[in-house]
Amino acid sequence: VTTAWHALTGRAALGPGEWLAVFGTGGVGLSAMLLARALGARTVMVDVVAAKLAHAAAHGADATVNAVEGDAAEAVRTITGGGAHVAIEALGRAETTVAAMRSLRKLGRMVQIGMPAGAHAAMTLPMDVLYSGQLALYGTRGMPAWRYPSLFSLIATGRVDLSPLIARRVALSAASAELAAFDGPTAPGVAVITDFTR
Repeated sequence: VTTAWHALTGRAALGPGEWLAVFGTGGVGLSAMLLARALGARTVMVDVVAAKLAHAAAHGADATVNAVEGDAAEAVRTITGGGAHVAIEALGRAETTVAAMRSLRKLGRMVQIGMPAGAHAAMTLPMDVLYSGQLALYGTRGMPAWRYPSLFSLIATGRVDLSPLIARRVALSAASAELAAFDGPTAPGVAVITDFTR
């Protein structure tokens, strides 16, 4: 939640009425959607897992795009009437980073939240898109401590409901299995450890 909040407000300066495209609907992506809606923005969620897209739609996404079905960037541009104002890449993958860039309208802002690693650490980006669109690209990681009060205030005043993030409550003994699940497509939402006795 903190990483998404900082990306939206500390990096991209997402405003009311703007379109946010979120590439990757895991915990960070779903957090970004919920927080963006609290800021008055409209959201398009992009993923390859239909269940995650359905979960996002059920919890307020204005639109969803299944990237398996075609050109996700073009779909976002069509839905938003010319491109998203802000795009979040929450996977750290080259193909989703490029798609996020291509989904933006002129003067759009993209935040790279997903950590590029392995084969994705050195990406080839469409610099012609960056140049001609006059795009701004930001990296982000975590959130500085001085920014926490703004997020806590949003939660405390009830302006955002983060409960759709929690998919299941598990015991500490299930933590290894939950982490191993990250090697492939995961179910919507995140697991929260609530039982530390087993």
